[in-house]
Amino acid sequence: MCRKVNFTIKPLGGVGQIGSNSTLFSDEDTNIIVDCGILFPNDDHFDINYLIPDLSQVDEEIDAIVITHGHEDHIGAIYHYIMRFPDAKVYAPPFAKELILEKLSHKNITKEILNLEEINIGNFKITPIHVNHSIPDTFGLLLEISDCTVLFISDFKIDKGNTYEDFFDFEKLKEFSKKPYKIAMLDSTNIRSRNLETPSELSVVDDLERIILDTTGTVFLTTFASNVHRVQTVFNICKNHNIAVIPYGPSMKKYIDIAEKLDILETYGIMFDADNKAIKRKKVVLATGSQGEMRGATNRIATGNDKFFKLTENDAFIFSSKAIPGNEKTLSGVYNKITRLGAKVYASDHYHIHVSGHPGRKDLKKVYETFKPDVAIPIHGESLFIKNHSDFVKEENLAHEVYAIENFDQIHVKNREIKIKESEEVPPIIIHGNGLEIDRSKISERRKLATLGVVTTSISKKSVQFSTMGIPDLSDTQNSQYIDEVRSILSKSKNAEEEIRVFTRRYFSNLLGYRPLSIVHLH
Repeated sequence: MCRKVNFTIKPLGGVGQIGSNSTLFSDEDTNIIVDCGILFPNDDHFDINYLIPDLSQVDEEIDAIVITHGHEDHIGAIYHYIMRFPDAKVYAPPFAKELILEKLSHKNITKEILNLEEINIGNFKITPIHVNHSIPDTFGLLLEISDCTVLFISDFKIDKGNTYEDFFDFEKLKEFSKKPYKIAMLDSTNIRSRNLETPSELSVVDDLERIILDTTGTVFLTTFASNVHRVQTVFNICKNHNIAVIPYGPSMKKYIDIAEKLDILETYGIMFDADNKAIKRKKVVLATGSQGEMRGATNRIATGNDKFFKLTENDAFIFSSKAIPGNEKTLSGVYNKITRLGAKVYASDHYHIHVSGHPGRKDLKKVYETFKPDVAIPIHGESLFIKNHSDFVKEENLAHEVYAIENFDQIHVKNREIKIKESEEVPPIIIHGNGLEIDRSKISERRKLATLGVVTTSISKKSVQFSTMGIPDLSDTQNSQYIDEVRSILSKSKNAEEEIRVFTRRYFSNLLGYRPLSIVHLH
């Protein structure tokens, strides 16, 4: 029989969504947060930087923040967490540690980041377990409290052929499978994938090499800058064929620099800057902006607006990545632009040039069957993914109990009983500019500014002047009509400012078919 177990698990983000991963583990004495990621905004947020969990919902004093790996959806909000919980110790694997320190340096914040290893925090014992993913130094966690063990792996794959790092540590998983009461919290990202087993990272080598060698001009290759193993593959191919490699874009250079510093990446002396005009041999340009981001190097090159690189019909553009859901239309537009400039496009829907960093169903099943959990609580995925993952566990009899949860639900584990306290939806906090919180009402204002345009009317004793932004130009006659009517209102009304504002909206609505924002300054 299990000794007294009494603790709670509360996801702050990453459940019912892709991003903003963060989970709180608590007992009466200790509070630990695992990961502190950001959520990338959709188009409705009109160029907002990112979103984070609402940390005002966390009343507990946090003892430690434990990081599993260095992706932005797991470390991107670290500044906000440190500001909110300044006394919390922070633990991270080496690669994530360097990325965090680099982030904090931009904020002029000094914070000791401790190495992630076997640690005791209050009543919790945490043992890292090495897994494979699409960024180096990725770990799952085995959290022990009394006789209960929680296996927490938010991102992983099982890569049997990757020579760049250690394999998934199934031996440690087997060891912990002997524990008396076990809970598994595993990645749901690829539960709907047609690939039941995620291919090895090295399976992309042949197609990448063939495309690079078949291209007579410059090869442009874009991938996630954090996918250091993909970058290493490119360097390996280029070394074997005396091809120069040019990292292009700040994030690509940053990740390469950190990976070299930690001896994770070997560049073989074939890496050059974009402005090096002495390169006479064939080139592969490692460009940022694999999702077609407006400010990314890929988009600049695709639009012909880059100062260093101009596409020709002899060039090739390889998209060694997958479109994040919602970015398909943007990427299609980028493909079209590249094609119009004459270069050939290679995308992962027709060529084997990208593999996922997440598990297929067979991969998940292997982890479940090795660990043998009593309880399964799927994480890391949209609500549909969580539901599909839960159904999969039930169909395959991979755990005795299965629970589908949402952000801010409280999972109370007492002895061998689990109770779920469901939470009302807690909207994320919107961050813009220099890490500043922006009120949700401002999004509506930004939407109106972006879609309706603005009319600004400035009135003094001597003149009436107005300007427009984001709407069609008016004729001279229409301009004169508007100014004459404003002057008429001024001469008759005691509440001229508000009446002019109402008139402005009505006047332009009649002309345009919609009402722009109206700003009136009465001096």
